[in-house]
Amino acid sequence: MIEEYLNTESFTTRKELVAKTGLCDREIRNRISNLKLEKPVIYNSQTKGYRLAKDLSKLSREEVIKELLEAKHSRADIIARIEALQSQVKTYDDYLKDGETILFRKTNEELYGRGCNSRVN
Repeated sequence: MIEEYLNTESFTTRKELVAKTGLCDREIRNRISNLKLEKPVIYNSQTKGYRLAKDLSKLSREEVIKELLEAKHSRADIIARIEALQSQVKTYDDYLKDGETILFRKTNEELYGRGCNSRVN
């Protein structure tokens, strides 16, 4: 379980997780993603590492503020990835819509001929 290789105090990079676990990078990313479904995993894009979220009830007020700020940064990273994926989905939606229009036109041409819009030379 990937959680065994993470702690609440220091960031662990994917490269370090690959070395410690023997899993490939893609599997590390999948396991981190699955862990994020169960609990917050703090991600630091500057150090490219992960750590487990701290128990807020055991922190001082100042530590809670710092932890919440890091959690907000992690959340913002997730939102940015969602937005990038939504843009990619739009590209596919446009392609599929164009393809369905072309398919409809070609099907009609096969069934009914070129119709009134075709020119005879």
